[in-house]
Amino acid sequence: MMDKRTALRPKRIHNENALKSSGIKRPSSVMAANGKPRTTQHPQKRVVLGTVTNTSFKGSAKPGSKLPVYNDNRPTTNDRLSHSANTTTTTTNQHTNSGSDDTEIEEDNEDDDDEEEYGHHAVEEEEDDEEAEASMMQTESTTNPHPLAPDMSEKALAEFRGTCDKVKPVLEETLQDDEDLYDVSMVTEYSDEIFQYMRRLETEMSPDPYYMDNQNEIHWSMRSILIDWLVQVHHRFNLLPETLFLTINYIDRFLSLKVVSLSKFQLVGAVALFLAAKYEEINCPSVNEIAYMVDHGYSVEEILKAERYMIDMLEFNLGWPGPMSFLRRTSKADDYDLETRTLAKYLLELTIMDKRFVASPPSWTAAAAHCLARRMLQRGPWTNCHVYFSGYTLSQLQPAIDAILESCKDPQTNHNAIYEKYTDRRFKRASLFVKNWMDSDKQKHF
Repeated sequence: MMDKRTALRPKRIHNENALKSSGIKRPSSVMAANGKPRTTQHPQKRVVLGTVTNTSFKGSAKPGSKLPVYNDNRPTTNDRLSHSANTTTTTTNQHTNSGSDDTEIEEDNEDDDDEEEYGHHAVEEEEDDEEAEASMMQTESTTNPHPLAPDMSEKALAEFRGTCDKVKPVLEETLQDDEDLYDVSMVTEYSDEIFQYMRRLETEMSPDPYYMDNQNEIHWSMRSILIDWLVQVHHRFNLLPETLFLTINYIDRFLSLKVVSLSKFQLVGAVALFLAAKYEEINCPSVNEIAYMVDHGYSVEEILKAERYMIDMLEFNLGWPGPMSFLRRTSKADDYDLETRTLAKYLLELTIMDKRFVASPPSWTAAAAHCLARRMLQRGPWTNCHVYFSGYTLSQLQPAIDAILESCKDPQTNHNAIYEKYTDRRFKRASLFVKNWMDSDKQKHF
């Protein structure tokens, strides 16, 4: 019998009527540089990321389509992705002389129709915005991140130990009637040792925050675009949050060890998602489904070969403790309040787009996201119980909280896929809540 997770998994669509109703576009022909159409039975490998998904996310409404939560005429995530990739290709070709007259361009008449709906002036404004954005992304790619990390000085640690000494006797009396004590699967008596071990692992399996200095063809902005696409694929497969964070860790650790060409950059992301799903999921996507999600830009054999290579480069160290485990432990201080934890999950996902959090401990980012979620929901201050379960005082969390607040600005430009994902009722429309909160007077007096 097919379970719910398998039923939700995207399948290869052969029926053209079903294809059209699903919103997925399958180009019928590709225009070569000489203007002659050719078949796409054996698609060429993409030079750069290009249109990395065959799902169309358009801001404009079409007849019979369902209106989104908001209506925005700015370029969509895929439009920005294609434009940035093309800009990067031009820059790369100037240095490597890799450009040729055989470059092929995919024609899409539907996109032309959409542009006509906006009008001539709107299209010109979008082009100006895209040029300005591309210039900003090139400038950003040359700057190194300022890695964020908690204050682990003797003064900060002494403050933390003092708080734990005060609250621990009270917690021991309170937790005697805790239901977790009677649940064998929770192994409550070993929880402290388990999380100490996880805190050690998060440091040992941390990527190099300056790895982009060693890369020749990719930069930080391209990483953001890749993650934006991965969020879409992850959401479409209905995978666990742990899988997404583990995917990003695999990518960053692999790029810390290996120089990757732009033509293989998307392959790294797809393989990392495939590998993380195998580690975390009960029903993980098949290799054929992964190949389908990259429009067969890479063959099944290439994906499997790259998977073996990535495992070898990571030395089979795949058990990185992601932030979700730490977030659940911190939520114990709130009696597992669902609204706080859902909002904290949204804030946590914003950190994967920020290069400053590349090497930040997941226990720290999870605690900061939880603390900020409590403030936004007006759930009260960061108590001694939160310090005990999270492992961090408020002063240690403040730099991460400030950085996450910066990431919340202009969501539809900086992290559109995550924003769209969390507009769903299933996630309590957390992204809309944060956007409204950022525009309100509460944020100004924060």
